Amino acid sequence: MAKKKSLLRRFFGGIWRAVMVLFVLTLLFVFIAVPIGIYLTYFTTPEIKVAQQSVLVWAPAGDLTVEQDGVGSLLERFMAQPDSVTLVRDVTHMLERAAADDRIQKVLLQLDELGAAQPGQLQELAQALRRLRESGKEVVAWARDYDQRQYLLASMADEVYVDPLGGVYLQGFGIFRNYYARALERLDIEINVFRVGKYKAAIEPFVRDDMSPQAKAANRALLDSLWNSYRSRVAQARQLSPQAIDDYMADYPHALASFGGDAAQLALEAGLVDAVASMTELQDELARQTGGTGADDVRRIDGRRYLAATAAEQAESDAEHRIALVTIDGPIVAGAGMAGATGSDTAARLINRARRDERVAALVLRIDSPGGSADAAEQIRRQVERLLAAGKPVVVSMAGMAASGGYWIGLDADQIWAQPMTLTGSIGVFGLVPTFGATLDNLGISHDGVATSELAGAYRIDKPLSDAARSMLQSSVEHIYRLFVGKVAAARNLSADAAEQAAQGRVWSGADAVRIGLVDQLGGLQQAVVAAAELAGLEADEYRLQPLRAPSDWRHALKQLLSVRLAHVLLPDWLAALTDNRMTSGMQLYFDDPRNIYARCFCRVVPDG
Repeated sequence: MAKKKSLLRRFFGGIWRAVMVLFVLTLLFVFIAVPIGIYLTYFTTPEIKVAQQSVLVWAPAGDLTVEQDGVGSLLERFMAQPDSVTLVRDVTHMLERAAADDRIQKVLLQLDELGAAQPGQLQELAQALRRLRESGKEVVAWARDYDQRQYLLASMADEVYVDPLGGVYLQGFGIFRNYYARALERLDIEINVFRVGKYKAAIEPFVRDDMSPQAKAANRALLDSLWNSYRSRVAQARQLSPQAIDDYMADYPHALASFGGDAAQLALEAGLVDAVASMTELQDELARQTGGTGADDVRRIDGRRYLAATAAEQAESDAEHRIALVTIDGPIVAGAGMAGATGSDTAARLINRARRDERVAALVLRIDSPGGSADAAEQIRRQVERLLAAGKPVVVSMAGMAASGGYWIGLDADQIWAQPMTLTGSIGVFGLVPTFGATLDNLGISHDGVATSELAGAYRIDKPLSDAARSMLQSSVEHIYRLFVGKVAAARNLSADAAEQAAQGRVWSGADAVRIGLVDQLGGLQQAVVAAAELAGLEADEYRLQPLRAPSDWRHALKQLLSVRLAHVLLPDWLAALTDNRMTSGMQLYFDDPRNIYARCFCRVVPDG
């Protein structure tokens, strides 16, 4: 007969069984309830209805970027910050749908939170707004303050409002850089530079304390072209003379003082805005115009909700043919790439997929890139060349920037389209190899060893470069530059002299690039897609646009999650910020080429200095 367990053992045994049951239930919850919750949160959208006489509100948040945000896998969705960027393609889709939607009576632009944007990206949206107005829809813009970027979009509206405490601030364009030569000298860091092209100013910050005369001359010509395009577009939209825009900017300090510091009234007097009103006052007016009774009775629908509501209404075309869309966004790096950059392997696979897919009749290569690794750019270009050899047309659509390696990858295309203010060209090559021998010597760290030849360890960064290493790098840079210019001349039907004049590392605006033969047409993505279809012999109802994206890599997403998100949890804010990819990826992305040879443009045009 089994011995009866003691009361104490039965008591603790019961507690243990209860704990195990709770543990099992917790596991069931984690593996069943949590995935269901994630699916409902991230992959389903509650039904959204668009009321008649609605006001579509576009209130962009964060920086403008092109068609894709790199968010694919589940982990990447957790990591995403939807308010940190505004996708150009989302906005153009929203405006295109609104133009044909009888339920949308007006469109309201609230532009306060729009962040950094390249001139070419803004022009893309300005064209979409113009098409919206041409469809008969009224567009109204409002902001507490308009900076130069925001005002370009606002000027496209039928009516422009500004808050009584705001104004319109136009400053023109500028290119400014920090220069590190003295700092590097004090740290005994030697920067070895190898370049071709008198305008290839990307390396100047490492070897100079100021901008070279050649760079100043080229940059000034670029800025003048950009400003002329901006000023003309705004003046035409506001029915002002271009000179009036210049006068407003030149006389701003004196004029502001004469208005007692009231920037809103100054903008009204100058004709840059139509009315000065708070958002509540504007909403009262919108309610009156759309059948409401007051500011709280406006039938507003947010842009993102409108996109979600109309997604199901957009029946997918059953057209037999496809126009593939591949986006090259950010610096071009070797391998798979990372968030904020385009990897050569990833882009090459997408283009190769378009080549092998029998349904794909043509490719649109959407480029918003300053370039990067010369080798990575060439790998992508070769896939474009293979697709062309297969008989499929290729059209390049340049967004904010398609410079250096960004231009290289698409130079063979049948047609190249750009916006007037797209930064393009920068056809030049440089090599950059920092060495830290003197720095280590100052710390008491010496270097010694043996080798079977002088070339062994020639590129070690803990000792000065030998004359042989310098000679090899310079020869490689010159070879790739000649190859680059030669390809430009052949692909763009330019003479050797004309290609050389267009090269030299100089950055051009889209308008000037058309003039010198680097670009074929001025226009945006929509025009480029139509051009690709025409080259493929397709009518409008015979194809649909098919964006191609790489499948998500869970290892890459997990790596970013652990390195960035957990850092923000475990570290102080100031230290966690140093792990932010947006801050730390710059040097990694700029200088990852295995041969240290780059086709990259460090041209960033800012409107506020």
